[in-house]
Amino acid sequence: MSKDCGFPIIEYEKGKSFRQWGQFHGESHRDAIRELFEIRIELMLAKNPALKPNIAPLADEQLKVTREFAPHLTDELEGIAEGAGLTKSEIVILNNYTDFRDIEMPEEGCSTVHVSNAGKVYSGQTWDMHSSAKDYVCLIKTPNDHGLPATVSFSLVGCVGMMGVNSYNSLIGVNNINTSNARAALIWPVLVRKCLEAKNLVDMRQILLNSPVTSGHNYIISDKTGGEHWEVTPLHNEKVGSMAASEVGGTFHTNHCLGVEVSKMEDKNSMSSTTHCRFDLLTEKMPKVKSYDDLKKLLQDHDGYPKSICSHFENGAQDPSMTCGGGIADLTGNDLSFWRGCPVHDDNYVEHSFKLEKFGDEMDIKKV
Repeated sequence: MSKDCGFPIIEYEKGKSFRQWGQFHGESHRDAIRELFEIRIELMLAKNPALKPNIAPLADEQLKVTREFAPHLTDELEGIAEGAGLTKSEIVILNNYTDFRDIEMPEEGCSTVHVSNAGKVYSGQTWDMHSSAKDYVCLIKTPNDHGLPATVSFSLVGCVGMMGVNSYNSLIGVNNINTSNARAALIWPVLVRKCLEAKNLVDMRQILLNSPVTSGHNYIISDKTGGEHWEVTPLHNEKVGSMAASEVGGTFHTNHCLGVEVSKMEDKNSMSSTTHCRFDLLTEKMPKVKSYDDLKKLLQDHDGYPKSICSHFENGAQDPSMTCGGGIADLTGNDLSFWRGCPVHDDNYVEHSFKLEKFGDEMDIKKV
């Protein structure tokens, strides 16, 4: 039986090192992290047994590239491993599971949405993954420290972050695409956290497009000036949607490639079976989103159930993707919300809300 972590907020202490932050994280959720690792390694090897003798060298290469890219966040990652009693290879698998396993396996979904409404900017996403992960989702809250902004990241225990917002009111979200040419390179949750160090959309874009990624993902990046969707692969990056704050409308992405060039690399046999259903629903419903609350309702919408935007579709091992949570932000205001599960179909639904507030000369993110 899995351990329900209760959607905890793992709050890092100001003045501590990144490694100490990681050790605190790992020690606080040691049993759950080890349990989640066992689930993920079993799923990975069931789909690709050939990986087994190659795990250590592949993990070492990913860790090497990640340390070159962000040494401080690699320290945090290794601190989590130390605190949880995992090896370095095991913590790489836990964090980079979607890239490590084999990009032909369509196990992660997610819908990302950005809306501009004549000066107001809202962004958010569902987080769709194997249903076994739902009990392990968490939030990581970092303080203004080390010369970096405060952040709140949606994550899994043992991982450094999968989407998030910083105290500059910049957001990054991620959803999976299936493309060829995967390689052992950057651990993608570290890229998410690295992008959350940026002050604005321009700086976030610069980090994102110059990163040595392992496999294909779509990224949503946004701030008060607007938002963009980028399909990022090891060989090619392509902007597939954008919307300035002054415009009225939105841009969204599910799990099939939209870019002309990226589509040429897509493995259509591994495409999520719900991606076009969700895309069609978003095409119909996104123009009606005019507010923060509207966006939240959209991401929790059940029209077309079980292949709804809040997804409840599982088709055995082939396509086991469920909405395990999500998050939204008002990037021209001060409201953030993250949730675990589904408010309609789960009896263990949990939601955390935050506000961006000014304290002296610094902005911080405070729990409501």
